[in-house]
Amino acid sequence: MRTTRIHKVLPAAIAAVAFSVLSAPAMAAKFPSKPVELICTTSPGSGAAVWCHMVAKHLQQKGFLGVPVKVLFKSGGSNHEPVVYTQGKPADGYTLMHFAASFTGYFNLPHFKYGFKDFDIVSRMEQHLYAIAVRSDSPFKTYKDVVAYAKKNPGRLAMGSNKIGSIHHRHQELLHQTQGIKIRFVPYKGTGDVVKDVMGGHLKIGIAQPGKWNRHLKAGKARALLLLNEKRLPGKNWKDIPVPSDLGINYNIPHQFQGFMVKKGTPKDRIAILQKALAKIDDTEAYKKYVKKQPHVIPAFAGDTAKLNKEFSAGVAATRKLMVQLGILKK
Repeated sequence: MRTTRIHKVLPAAIAAVAFSVLSAPAMAAKFPSKPVELICTTSPGSGAAVWCHMVAKHLQQKGFLGVPVKVLFKSGGSNHEPVVYTQGKPADGYTLMHFAASFTGYFNLPHFKYGFKDFDIVSRMEQHLYAIAVRSDSPFKTYKDVVAYAKKNPGRLAMGSNKIGSIHHRHQELLHQTQGIKIRFVPYKGTGDVVKDVMGGHLKIGIAQPGKWNRHLKAGKARALLLLNEKRLPGKNWKDIPVPSDLGINYNIPHQFQGFMVKKGTPKDRIAILQKALAKIDDTEAYKKYVKKQPHVIPAFAGDTAKLNKEFSAGVAATRKLMVQLGILKK
């Protein structure tokens, strides 16, 4: 009986082991085998929203990921909402969270349930530039006019930009510190909303990407005052717009970038597959046309997760120091 039992069990065991060995590579190669969610952490009207849809369109094509990619917009609670949503999903690579350099500030906010330690960066995709602008009928003809007004009326002028702790927020505070002025910060969910309120007369001055201001500049309805960059931009709308150094203003200008994160624990081989697909987007004609139309976009793909994690962690620490200095956070 014992011999008979062994004869019955052994073939089954061998078959199970063989199936396991043979199916392991096959299972790994199947990723992705179902739809991917791309969480866009901004408002539907923002520049990043357009970009997220473009990325999703490419990723679902054959030769990229080849599966449906659904864009979901989540940006509530200074981007606490997308963080909680992503952490509530399995660490399997099927939930790709869009992020920007502004998250170096968001991850410091006290209401955040999760921190950067709970994520891995898949890739950095591109860098963005920003500019300060007003309506064309504004009394502010130059940035120096803004400074002069703010010195005479401290705290009366309000400037709109993106969320508390964002790169936009850092831009505003660091720039105004160099001038010794106090301008109230008005947080928005996205730069599209900032431009909308400036042009609608609800906000006197705002920070947004040059590409967001372009249509209004061409129509003569907006006036750009300052490009927040080390050097000027070419082009009819921007070649004459000064940068801080042109005005004798010198400080470490923070730069926005955007890319994607996944939940910590996502298999490295799946992260590598995502990186490979995302890297291909830079070479597409659609992306090249997008960059040409968006003067604020600088392609800057990077896919070294360990290096990106290290750099971002340093950014979180540096932003925390500024937020403590501004009184946003306690020591």
